[in-house]
Amino acid sequence: MAKNSKVILLEPVIKLGATGTIVEVKPGFARNYLVPRGLAAYATPANLKNLEAQLRAKVKRLEAIKTDAEKLAGQFAELVVELKAKAGEGKIYGAITSQMVADAVEQQTGLAIDKRKIEMGKAIKDLGEYGVVYKPHPEVPIPLKLNVTAA
Repeated sequence: MAKNSKVILLEPVIKLGATGTIVEVKPGFARNYLVPRGLAAYATPANLKNLEAQLRAKVKRLEAIKTDAEKLAGQFAELVVELKAKAGEGKIYGAITSQMVADAVEQQTGLAIDKRKIEMGKAIKDLGEYGVVYKPHPEVPIPLKLNVTAA
């Protein structure tokens, strides 16, 4: 009976674990699926040392992102994002998207934000004031106020 292989996951794999996790899998699964697809690398001493260096670099990167996010939160504290949309009788034709919010923020502040990190909640289909959350870092949510008016 073959011994299990220890591998380091380079990408999150469903039912196995997250990036950087060391797991034991069947040798054929590692050899034929995980390693060729770049999802994992064998847990050799050199690969373990490389993983530790990557994790340290990732921690530094996340700390830098967090400090930038905290500065951004201070800049966005009193910001009210003005959005104009085609509307009739209080209803918007279509809906306000995260891309529209990101574009409006960039237009008003000159700062580009990532539309994928804007949490809209439910779809905005009416005129009025709304609140959304921009999360540039998991620990630093930035509330944004939206004012949707007719164009």
